[in-house]
Amino acid sequence: MKTIRKQNLITGILVTAMVFMITVAQAADPLSSWNDTAPKQAIIAFVEKVTTEGSPDFVPPAQRIATFDNDGTLWPEQPMYFQAFFVFDRIKVLAPQHPEWKDKEPFASVLRGDVKNALAGGEHALIEMAMATHAGMTTEEFETIVTNWITTAKHPKTGRLYTEMAYQPMLEVLAYLRANGFKTFIVSGGGIEFMRPWTEKIYGIPPEQVIGSSIKTQFEIRDGKPVLLRLPEMNFIDDKAGKPVGINMHIGRRPIAAFGNSDGDLQMLQWTAGGEGARFCLYVHHNDAEREWAYDRQSSIGKLDKGLDEAKAKGWTVVSMKDDWKRIFSFDSNRSTNSNDFQKLIGKWVRPDGGYVLDIKSISPDGKIEMAYLNPNPINVSKAQTKIKEGIINIFIELRDQYYPGNYYTLTFDSQNKRLVGVYHHLGLNQDFDVYFIQK
Repeated sequence: MKTIRKQNLITGILVTAMVFMITVAQAADPLSSWNDTAPKQAIIAFVEKVTTEGSPDFVPPAQRIATFDNDGTLWPEQPMYFQAFFVFDRIKVLAPQHPEWKDKEPFASVLRGDVKNALAGGEHALIEMAMATHAGMTTEEFETIVTNWITTAKHPKTGRLYTEMAYQPMLEVLAYLRANGFKTFIVSGGGIEFMRPWTEKIYGIPPEQVIGSSIKTQFEIRDGKPVLLRLPEMNFIDDKAGKPVGINMHIGRRPIAAFGNSDGDLQMLQWTAGGEGARFCLYVHHNDAEREWAYDRQSSIGKLDKGLDEAKAKGWTVVSMKDDWKRIFSFDSNRSTNSNDFQKLIGKWVRPDGGYVLDIKSISPDGKIEMAYLNPNPINVSKAQTKIKEGIINIFIELRDQYYPGNYYTLTFDSQNKRLVGVYHHLGLNQDFDVYFIQK
């Protein structure tokens, strides 16, 4: 019996120790979904200097205000704003009560499933559809409608609930800031009462810290009960120059940190940067077409043009989704693209069947390889790229030289046997050869 008790005690101690070690590891890296690149380092450096007492940049907790755009910054905005999906779904639900919509644009296009034409009217069309679907009920009734939709509606591309598509790296930033005495606010062009029912559950941001566009409301007594009725008239548009106005109106303090992703956030970042003392401005740059979407200067949604130029000119932080985030969503597997993952590839690799040599000299964070190919004389390498997919390192090498009209290798790193294994495609022969390389 004593032996069993002793074994149980030892087991308990080991389990406790493991939990402690995991907790310490997580605390040591509050931004675990970020690669160890400049943006992560900039966030941590800023937080440390404004929260360290005695530092010349120290900011009292009451003044630690951080504002975040929502669409494109905390969750996606493609192929259209998520609230637009809500609007379209509401039009379909309400259509039997509005037979005139079958022949009236933009409603007719929505009912036909023609999203492009429905959005062709731009902001005016969106406002018209929002007024038709967001007004005519009390604030409590609208909250119920939003809550029922957001708990069941799924994104057309991922098949996931919209609430599951928050950016994991940004959730970590929110938690990290709050753990260091910051108060976090959403400042979005989206509807304030569309966001308030779910932001606390998803982002940890309570409804009173959500700023957004709004329609007018009117106080009434219905059946002896006081209610606020939502009217089909815009009250405030919290976008572009409206964002600093909304911040001043709702918060009454200038933020010391602001996070956005588009030109619609530029004035918020300018307002933040214009204050005295330490300031931090960050843009999320959507450049990962594989895991999310890639768009910036030419996009009709989330256009990032002037903001990108100003960020460069003023030294603001720009996050590359592709290079700086290990994963984008919580359901993604980690994909690290920092130099530590690629160090194992650096060096000379020899193909035993002919003495061909891959001399890999360096690999940039975006996976671009600087290398030489020898046979035994140098052959021009026109392209060399590596990327990590589902934890596996893949390599593509293209050769363009005399007798090498675009021949290429597609290889994977066999970590168990420490080999590069794959196929060499010979364009002249139009033939594939199974090959492998061993490290010298």
